[in-house]
Amino acid sequence: MPLMVQDLTNPMLAQIPHVRLAAHAGTIMGVETNCMQFYPEASRAEAEVHPGLYRRREGNVDLSTIGGPGFGYRRDQIRRTLPEAAAT
Repeated sequence: MPLMVQDLTNPMLAQIPHVRLAAHAGTIMGVETNCMQFYPEASRAEAEVHPGLYRRREGNVDLSTIGGPGFGYRRDQIRRTLPEAAAT
């Protein structure tokens, strides 16, 4: 089955599993990723750890910094303060 992977502007950590799926699945034309075009500041913290993933060069992104457990986010190195979940 032909597969096309589009992110529809997935910033921050959402970019990582998106491009990994495209890298490991047989896609029609690679991956569409445009979060860096429409929301460049949204992924600034993630781009410090994964610079090539949030910056296209000649139509390509670089996945070489993704690694480690889980999806390879390297979340412990990303300096982002997220809001705490509300108590239920």
